[in-house]
Amino acid sequence: MTRKTHPLLFVLTASLCLVGVLADAADPRLSLVRPRGAQRGTEVELLFSGSRLEDAEQVFFYSPGFEQVSIEPVNANSFKAKVKIAPETVLGEHVMAVRTKSGISDYRTFWVGPFPSAEEKEPNTTFEQPQDIELTNQTMEGRIDNEDVDYFRVNATKGQRISVEVEGLRLGNTLFDPYCAILDANRFELAASDDTPLLHQDCMASIVAPEDGQYIIEVRDSSYQGNGAAYYRAHIGTFPRPTAVYPAGGQVGQELDVTYLGMPGGEMKSKVKLPAEVTEDYGVLAEDAGGVAASLNTFRLFPHGNVLEVEPNEDRTKATSATLPNAFNGIIQSDGDVDFFKFTAKKGQTWEIHCHARSIRSQLDPVMNLYDANGKGLTGNDDANRSPDSYFRYSFPADGEYVIRVTDHLKRGGADFVYRIEFTPVTPSIDLGIPRVTRYG
Repeated sequence: MTRKTHPLLFVLTASLCLVGVLADAADPRLSLVRPRGAQRGTEVELLFSGSRLEDAEQVFFYSPGFEQVSIEPVNANSFKAKVKIAPETVLGEHVMAVRTKSGISDYRTFWVGPFPSAEEKEPNTTFEQPQDIELTNQTMEGRIDNEDVDYFRVNATKGQRISVEVEGLRLGNTLFDPYCAILDANRFELAASDDTPLLHQDCMASIVAPEDGQYIIEVRDSSYQGNGAAYYRAHIGTFPRPTAVYPAGGQVGQELDVTYLGMPGGEMKSKVKLPAEVTEDYGVLAEDAGGVAASLNTFRLFPHGNVLEVEPNEDRTKATSATLPNAFNGIIQSDGDVDFFKFTAKKGQTWEIHCHARSIRSQLDPVMNLYDANGKGLTGNDDANRSPDSYFRYSFPADGEYVIRVTDHLKRGGADFVYRIEFTPVTPSIDLGIPRVTRYG
């Protein structure tokens, strides 16, 4: 059977497509903002590049802490804007877009850091000819071209911390997978990093200088690729760079003792004052005599308090006693380690039980199991909700004591393999959202 298309329907469809094409052709496009970030508490001049930007009127900021001071056209495809960044602006990623007389552009990210910025200067592509910089906390703005390597040289004294953290893939410019290393003057590698649980496909490295002398910091693509869009921000200095914080969450509005883990020279303890309400993407910032960390450690805000594991708790008979609805916190401290908690639940109670590990940037790939008081297995989970973290919903069949068990999927462990198990009562809720439309080109 042959199906015929009505001429009027064809004309209407073609017209709508033409209107969409014309509207898209008139919209401004924002391709890049340079520099890719700046220090909070400063005023910075930014160059916005793209297409159809000659009549730019305003820069939109989607988070507090930014103020547009001025705007100046450069040509049809770019303009400059001076922007003030408030001292209290949250560190990390922010989003901005441009409004012109003809429309609003797609958005681009911008990164706020704690340190003043400086430009990478070529030639610094060989170990023998690095760029000399001071070992003061600063951010080097650079770019990696194909097969490019950037070297920076610092002077350090014995016992002084040297830290580097690179924002590369997080900048969202291109598929740039950064690698960094700290080497001594004889080119022996003292620390190196490619991907990290804390920073995903970005990298970080930190050492305590073993002796007075010169040290070289290397930044490149992990497979020696690169291109004109492979920009990076390398934070270099003496700042602390913990890989984890324990516990990795706390009760809103409370002051809490935390321990920063994974730093050369040992752990560091601190007190943090938590906000009065749950906020998304919250983090805590390590600080000591060497400065403040270049970025936040993820930290969960919870309506209830914490229970911390008490060792030994590696079997059911030695389980750490806990009460609901507190969060259970622990560290899988060594290969093969297993942690148990025991608690009382009531018949008919239904809980969402979520073991947070990768979601708090821990190295742990958790497996969680629930047992009754006699050791009978009730339920368990490895990966859930498109995440390596463990989750299940469970309705308790009777009043009594229950036991929950946590370990690593591959039986690994370490000093920063932190986790927290949050129990949340099941309540009705509605989530509303707007579908994200991705445009290419």
